Amino acid sequence: MWKPCSRTLWLVAMLLAGCASPPSVERDASRERPADQQVKYHYALEAMKQGQLKEAESRLALLTREHPELAGPWANLCIVYTREERLEEAEKACRQALQRNDELNSVRNQLGIIYRKLGRFQDAQRIYQAALQQDPSDAKVYYNLGVLFDLYLQDNELAIQYYQRYLELTGNKDKKVKRWIAQLDKELNKSR
Repeated sequence: MWKPCSRTLWLVAMLLAGCASPPSVERDASRERPADQQVKYHYALEAMKQGQLKEAESRLALLTREHPELAGPWANLCIVYTREERLEEAEKACRQALQRNDELNSVRNQLGIIYRKLGRFQDAQRIYQAALQQDPSDAKVYYNLGVLFDLYLQDNELAIQYYQRYLELTGNKDKKVKRWIAQLDKELNKSR
């Protein structure tokens, strides 16, 4: 007969042996995927930083096919396409990113820039306003709204308001924008 203590040790040994068996291939693959994604994404971003846009595009496009649920590769494809002046493709990539993660304000801001470049000023204004609803302290959006109203919609008063809010949020450090405000203010005073 087994002693109770020996029998318990035998059961513990069998359980530990079961725990020590190598994990299934399926579990290994699922653990490696995030690291693999991160490595691929890292190389795509490095290519972007180096100005190797075709390489970055190729890597990002592959990631969107392998992991279409991820917003990041779509968002960065949007930037690549914008830099290449492929604006319709950039718009589609931005929309794909927002479908996957509606909280990406930087993508809304980028989409506003794309709309502005396409001459779709009302769409740009609408998407910038949506970005401000998402994050009312996003200085870049105020800057881009200032540019939109200054250069494209010729509404100096609104341009000044947006530029001023941008300066407030960035610590009043942008001398270039301060000069723009002074110029717009001068033009407003002449027209009165």
